[in-house]
Amino acid sequence: MIQDNYSLSDAQIQHFEVFGFLVRRNVFNLEEINRINDEFDHRLASLKAEVDPREDRLFNNWPNRNPQTPYISSLLEDPRIYIPSEQIVGEDCVPIHSNANSYARSSAWHPDTKEAHLLMVKNVMYLQPTTGDHGALRVIPGSHKNPLHENLLRIGLDCSFGKESLYLKEAGLRGEDIPSYIFCSEPGDLIMFNQRLWHAAFGGYEDRRTCTFNFYQNPKSLGEKETMRKQLEVAKEGIKFLGTIGPQYHPWWLENPDENSKRARWINWLKEWGFVEAEK
Repeated sequence: MIQDNYSLSDAQIQHFEVFGFLVRRNVFNLEEINRINDEFDHRLASLKAEVDPREDRLFNNWPNRNPQTPYISSLLEDPRIYIPSEQIVGEDCVPIHSNANSYARSSAWHPDTKEAHLLMVKNVMYLQPTTGDHGALRVIPGSHKNPLHENLLRIGLDCSFGKESLYLKEAGLRGEDIPSYIFCSEPGDLIMFNQRLWHAAFGGYEDRRTCTFNFYQNPKSLGEKETMRKQLEVAKEGIKFLGTIGPQYHPWWLENPDENSKRARWINWLKEWGFVEAEK
């Protein structure tokens, strides 16, 4: 792999900064997507055997860094994922969350965070074709920035599913009619977005699949460090709310048998900040 082949152009970086998202087409090929889906199938089947079928789960989701999905786990260290993320978030950024998700519902408009002191970026890969009326991710360009972001928050939002923005409600439009960019995608396409960006998905269907890879800025200022400390608590509450099955940082991944230097740095950082310890 030639590292420069996966670098973003200055125009792409500018697009991300202005609009809060960037679409990248044909990042992975069909053979790779088939391999991802095979691992997804096996892990989803084992997960369903682990949970009570009577449990009302928001959706099925689990961390990617586990021995049942070794190829998906390796994608964090794939330059197609980490190089663009490092360009946007910083070379010393760290992947805090990396999940596989099987949805069955639509998602109302929401941001993943309202924190302004720390840059958090999510890479999303859909494993089936999506369209506007069939589960495609939608984003409101520029809604990661104030005053639009704060205006949309006018409900005391806690960033959870099902909450409704009063600002959007006053527009008198259905959620799916809010002006937005619709990420109509084919397997192998990726979208990166600032986690403050408002996003939604309509036309949800059973087993709508995504893999996500989230990179957080390495905090340096006092405000950034305080926000990162908050993320420890946010992570704990998120696991409870979303019903995530399994540890985010599986011992198998933490062993780092290939002595990957990038993973070693990530692991040391996650331990120093208490993310690994928080799961025990």
